[in-house]
Amino acid sequence: MKDNVWMRVFWLYGLHTFLANIFLALGYYFLPEGILRDSPLTWAANLAAGPETPGGEMALTLFFNLLVMAIIGVGLNLISVKGFPQGYFVPIVLGIISGLFLGTNSFVAMDLADISFRDGMAIGFTIGGLEMLGYIFVIAATVKLGIYQYQNWWQWNEKVRKVMPLREVRFSKSEIICLVVGVLMILFAAYRESFGIAGIS
Repeated sequence: MKDNVWMRVFWLYGLHTFLANIFLALGYYFLPEGILRDSPLTWAANLAAGPETPGGEMALTLFFNLLVMAIIGVGLNLISVKGFPQGYFVPIVLGIISGLFLGTNSFVAMDLADISFRDGMAIGFTIGGLEMLGYIFVIAATVKLGIYQYQNWWQWNEKVRKVMPLREVRFSKSEIICLVVGVLMILFAAYRESFGIAGIS
C-alpha cells in the first residue's frame, strides 16, 4: 500500500467513512441536537461564513481548507512513526468530528432538519465530502515527505532518524496527479459552498 498512491486514497477514504458513520450514529442517538454548534470546533466555519459576498466567503474558505488544513496534513507527513505517516491522522480525526456534526445537526450555515434527504446528500457529497476527499488525495500524495522517522510513539525527543534531505524527495507521476486532483477538489468544493449551495437548498 505504501508504494501505491491510489491504495492509500482508498484506505484513507474507507477509514474516514467508517469512522464518520460510526460517530454519526453515536451523535444522533446519544448527544443533544446542536450541541457542537457553539463549540470551539465551529470557530473557522463561523469566520468563513462571515463575509457578505460569495467571493469573500470563498476566499476565507480556501484559506482554511487549502492553506491551513491541507498544509497541516502535508506538514504532518514530514513525520512518520513506525512507518505510519502522521498526516493520516487528519482524515481520522475529521471522520470523527464530521460524524458527530452530522449526527447532532451542529452545522453553522444550515439546519439539516430543514433539508430533504436527497438535497442533504447532494450538498454533503459536493461540498464536505468533496473537500474531505481532496484532503485525502493531498495527504496520500505526500506520504514520501516522511523524512523524519521515529520508532516510538512516546519519546519524541529521542531516536529520530532523518532519512534524507527534503530536497531529495521525488514524487511519482501518479502522486503528482493525485496531488493536483486533490487541490482541484478543494477548490471546487469551496466554489460550491460559496456560490452553488443556493441552487440545491
